[in-house]
Amino acid sequence: MNLFRAYDIRGIYGKELTDEKARKLGKALGTFLKGNKTVCIGFDTRPSSPDLFDSFASGLLSTGCNVISLGMVPNPVAYFFAWKNKMFGCYITASHNPVEWNGIKLFKPNGVSFTEELEILRNVFSSGKFLKGKGEMEEREAINDYTNFLRERIGKIRGRIVVDFLGGSGTALTKAFREIGVDIKALHEKPDPSLYGFHRLEPMGDLIYSLSESIKDGKFDFGVALDCDADRAVFIDSHGNPIDSSVMCAIFIKEILKEKKGGKVVLTHDCASELDEFTRRLGGRVIRCRIGHNFVEQKVVEEKAVFGGEQSSHYYFSFFYPFSDGMLSTLYLCKILSETGKRLDELAQSISFHPIARVYINAKTDEKKFKVIQRIRKSYSKAIDVADGIKIKLNDIEWILIRASHTLPEINLCVEAKNEQRLKELIHKYSKLIRGEIKAS
Repeated sequence: MNLFRAYDIRGIYGKELTDEKARKLGKALGTFLKGNKTVCIGFDTRPSSPDLFDSFASGLLSTGCNVISLGMVPNPVAYFFAWKNKMFGCYITASHNPVEWNGIKLFKPNGVSFTEELEILRNVFSSGKFLKGKGEMEEREAINDYTNFLRERIGKIRGRIVVDFLGGSGTALTKAFREIGVDIKALHEKPDPSLYGFHRLEPMGDLIYSLSESIKDGKFDFGVALDCDADRAVFIDSHGNPIDSSVMCAIFIKEILKEKKGGKVVLTHDCASELDEFTRRLGGRVIRCRIGHNFVEQKVVEEKAVFGGEQSSHYYFSFFYPFSDGMLSTLYLCKILSETGKRLDELAQSISFHPIARVYINAKTDEKKFKVIQRIRKSYSKAIDVADGIKIKLNDIEWILIRASHTLPEINLCVEAKNEQRLKELIHKYSKLIRGEIKAS
């Protein structure tokens, strides 16, 4: 298995990603940084994260780099610390992957994740030629500055919400929410190394059942589920209904473009096709982007966009900072509801988009998933190339997106259709095609 992926470094702990490899990765990063930089490091609640932190930090220190230990904090807090203090950063997590996985996200002083730098780092890692030095490590508290920054920038808001932390690193934000002025009921609030036994840590489907049920009593404005490292936010209205991510993008875009008097918006290829015209009518322009948080961050900065969004519930408010943040997304929604006096379900119902669905299909191995994509790409030579797969446009509305997951040995199928029945038909047809190609590969 390849540790170096399009988004980050990731593998099953104890197999592909061991403590020794983490130490070597630290040495590789320190060598890449020429041994004279300070790097901040945070980590999530997975049982392997503290050990990986120790190993990775020791590798960095051995090259002469200094390390600032942030401890167990949410991913956006680590990104914020690096961005605010203009330093390189690292966060140890495997995001939504099962608990036996872990990984390393790396980011630059401008708040943008490594992209091309990952390939350079891979070469340094493979060479085994590392600098030698003696760095120093110190511990720093990071959440207070982050909380104060958001409180000053977000302004006066109100809200009574339910937050499902899913046992992840977002649990450290309970106090921050309340200090900023939001009254929250917390679910799965205790940091749990087993992540409450959840298998796939993506806030969707059965994983948000508790959240949906807890909000139906009508006492709360909305609910939100944060993923394991708290950079994604899935929203539930006051009736317990999940809000599609493209609809949430539209809600955010409408308010931001009104405030900013127009601007560019970066959206990934799996977001609703109708968002282009929706944004244009509001005086903005959509720029489509490859799927993946690092690609969106980079594009948002390059294009000086006012907002970025993914169908996977990453939202980027670039007038705060360029990286996605589940807490900021939640606070900004509270701000919109406070200022408009409307409920989330009212805002969502005013936006009528065609249905979108996503299916994850097990390809067994990474090697096989890439072979399948190659075979399908040859069969659809006129499809749009989206770097890690293809997008087949059937008409002005309907499209099929087939791409290789960069986090698991899976093929991701995403479909937009004219209605629910048509959606089921297309999902069935292309799922069957993909499974047939997996079997033939």
